[in-house]
Amino acid sequence: MNPKRSTGDEMSGEVRMFGEIAFEMRCISTAHLYEALALQARDEARGEKHRFLGQVLIDLGYMTDQQVLEVLTVLHDRPRQGQRET
Repeated sequence: MNPKRSTGDEMSGEVRMFGEIAFEMRCISTAHLYEALALQARDEARGEKHRFLGQVLIDLGYMTDQQVLEVLTVLHDRPRQGQRET
């Protein structure tokens, strides 16, 4: 699975990681992830306000608030790319 987008903006790295973690935690399927990413990209292309991937997944009914919080906790605790664990 490689649902990564290369948009060139800093936020895409965070979004990509959120989606990967949500998938790894079995909160969503790859189909759910691709649908949410497509919806997010469509909204941004229309000039609509940016919605975080977790919010898009909640709005679609694929994740609960609690699941998003759990993914964010894992994301926060995970070392960033190129950063060593201490």
